[in-house]
Amino acid sequence: MAEPPLESSLQEQHFGSLDQTRPQRLRDPVHGLITFRENDLDQLAWSLIDTREFQRLRRIKQLGFSEYIYPGATHTRFSHSIGVFHVARQLIEIIKREISSIHETYDPDKAFIAVIAALLHDVGHGAFSHTFEGVQRSLGASKKHETWSSDIIRNRHGEIYQIIEGRKRGFADKIADLLILENPRDVYHAVVSSSFDADRLDYLRRDRFMTGTHAGAIDFDWLLEHVRIRSIDLDAVDGIGDDDSVMTPTFCLDIKALPAAEQFLLARYTLHEQVYFHKTTRCMEQMMAAMLRAVASEAKRPLTAQSRTGLSHDHPIIGFFGAEAPSVDQYLQLDDQVIMGSLSALMRAENETIRELAKRLYNRRLYKTLDCRSFDSDGQWQEAGAKKVDRRFPASDKVIKDTGASLNIYTQVGGDDEKAHKKIRILQANGSTPEITTFDGITKSLPSLKLTRYYFEDPDHRKAARILGMRK
Repeated sequence: MAEPPLESSLQEQHFGSLDQTRPQRLRDPVHGLITFRENDLDQLAWSLIDTREFQRLRRIKQLGFSEYIYPGATHTRFSHSIGVFHVARQLIEIIKREISSIHETYDPDKAFIAVIAALLHDVGHGAFSHTFEGVQRSLGASKKHETWSSDIIRNRHGEIYQIIEGRKRGFADKIADLLILENPRDVYHAVVSSSFDADRLDYLRRDRFMTGTHAGAIDFDWLLEHVRIRSIDLDAVDGIGDDDSVMTPTFCLDIKALPAAEQFLLARYTLHEQVYFHKTTRCMEQMMAAMLRAVASEAKRPLTAQSRTGLSHDHPIIGFFGAEAPSVDQYLQLDDQVIMGSLSALMRAENETIRELAKRLYNRRLYKTLDCRSFDSDGQWQEAGAKKVDRRFPASDKVIKDTGASLNIYTQVGGDDEKAHKKIRILQANGSTPEITTFDGITKSLPSLKLTRYYFEDPDHRKAARILGMRK
């Protein structure tokens, strides 16, 4: 029998048989080793990670400007999305284990769609994520990142669409539909959107780790062990419907996990208070938004856009904001690096607002923050003080008013915290699933806050506004 070529023998010695498909592995600081096995689901996911649409997420920070306060918070939507995929697979195993409790059988196609949707859930995030989304909304375009994700997945010229349809024909539309579905139709939707979805289970742990806050422990393994599936009425406050209710299955937690669930919510609350709504982060977001709104206004005037903004006429920012209806390709050209890399050009803009804000962002010379909580501890007095400030210092590019941060135990940045299926429900021995705040515990003691802040270009104006707003 002839000996195999030496080169072939050496390849097999170091890498195994060339005909053998080997699992791919990624090391993750939160989940450890994430392995992509030799099955259709994992191999499709691995292929999707390599697409240009998904690779763009490397250039979008998970926490935007938070790295200016927490230097370790440099992680990206890319690493987060892979973590969400990993957690989604774990939740599917729970569905397999618990599906009989609602008298249904496991559906592998729906599970497949849910896990891939979890992987791609953030592919539609814009530059600086919710900041960019807010800019579009202020300009009259209310297109959320979930809708952009759906459009990117459905884009027939995109790599994501072609890869999905090449493996599972018809699945691209089903995955896209799941990401924009408002209310759940089945338990598989809970993997993507619920009180205990894969997104939350990754970002809470990842953001806590990367910022170094370590506030609020999350007993992840204990929580997963006690996830159950029950049907709830989406319109019923207590999760128990009447005879006319349309009951929908979703995740809940066994009563044994009540303390861990409270800690989970406490961690979420604390992260919003200390990280997501940090005054410096919010200030930078508002300054960036003000600059981009000014750029968008100039981009609508093609003849003067270049001189007024400092950007070339074919720059991706000008192309996006100058278009009547921006295309998916124009959207995909924008990311954090494109925006930050444009600051040096924007600093040469003829438009004063663009020029000065670009300089400040580039050199971290931020506006001075005034939090209305400094007026008085009483909410009514804070509101009264804010009205005085509004009269003396009306909102402008030099005085920015920020009322967009609300804090409660279910707060989600850029999300909807009032949906019934997004609230944690505790399964009791009698089969009822009351919402967690009906129990005596720490969740009842966490206050709901409506934060109002001002950001002043002139420090003296900030001092004057504080004196004006304080309770006499």
